[in-house]
Amino acid sequence: MSCFYGYPERAKRRDSWSLIRRLSGLDSLPWLIMGDFNDLMYESDKQGNVPHPNYLLNGFRETITDRHLSEIDLCGGNFTWEKSRGSTNWVGEKLDRGFASSSWWTKFPLCNLRVIQTSHSDHDPINLVLLKVDISKQKFQFRFENMWLKESSFVAEVTEAWKNIPAYHLLPKLIEVSSFMDKWGRKFFHKFREKVKEQKRIMDDLVDRLDDDSMQAYRTAKGNLNDLLYQEEAYWKQRAKMFWLTEGDENTMFFHSSASARKKLNHIDHLFDNNGVCIKDQEGMADIIFNHFSNLFTGVMAEDDFEHMECPRQVTDEHNAQLVEDLTFGEFTLAVK
Repeated sequence: MSCFYGYPERAKRRDSWSLIRRLSGLDSLPWLIMGDFNDLMYESDKQGNVPHPNYLLNGFRETITDRHLSEIDLCGGNFTWEKSRGSTNWVGEKLDRGFASSSWWTKFPLCNLRVIQTSHSDHDPINLVLLKVDISKQKFQFRFENMWLKESSFVAEVTEAWKNIPAYHLLPKLIEVSSFMDKWGRKFFHKFREKVKEQKRIMDDLVDRLDDDSMQAYRTAKGNLNDLLYQEEAYWKQRAKMFWLTEGDENTMFFHSSASARKKLNHIDHLFDNNGVCIKDQEGMADIIFNHFSNLFTGVMAEDDFEHMECPRQVTDEHNAQLVEDLTFGEFTLAVK
């Protein structure tokens, strides 16, 4: 697969076409080229006041045809770049697209490209979908998420729950509130994903409508999507523990990658036993850990070991006597209050 960016200058378009020809002949493997070509193939690829020059349309189309490439269907909108939406000078163009060789189509006959609606840029990215797959869902674990604080109803609902919990001590009350936030978070997580999908769906439906009402609805949906993505960025930022980066800089993918990296660092892939042999299976690594700590806490030190230890005694006989005394009910009550 080749990711391509064509020269934006019209005088250099022939250089872009020549590069496509050279890339297509480098290998006989199944090949896909996609990206921002800064070129159009047909008049229908643009909507605006100024038509695209025919010599550029013909030159780009001949390049694709000569290399026996077929265009991949683009879903989610007719254009991937626009400017001046909502005015009489609005222009939309299909600059981003993908093309594939016949051998690629043999391996991925159901592939397509999807336009991803964005909230900040006037240039929408495209996503390659090879085929539909089901992603396994991991068990939801309770964590306090900073993104909850951006939901206006969260503080009020938690405050109300706190007031309505009949508890005489702090610990059981905290447990009840944590349980409430756990259930609230589960509902919020699913509602949040649905909200993102809904705003993108609205933008997909309105992206090609040019009447005033549709454009206003499009701008509203775009603003709502921006707010939701800001919350998503805060979510992954907390998971990644990257607090030195500010929110609102389109760092969601970076935070997501950082969180994934932290998860990998917390994973034990292998251990070495006492003989220096690398053990990778779970049962073998469990035996190494068990034996290590068993020897660590049950081993008997020789008298000579104590003589060479330069550790001053800190626990007196009186302290030892207090430590082995039975726990009283008063001490228990004082600890849990």
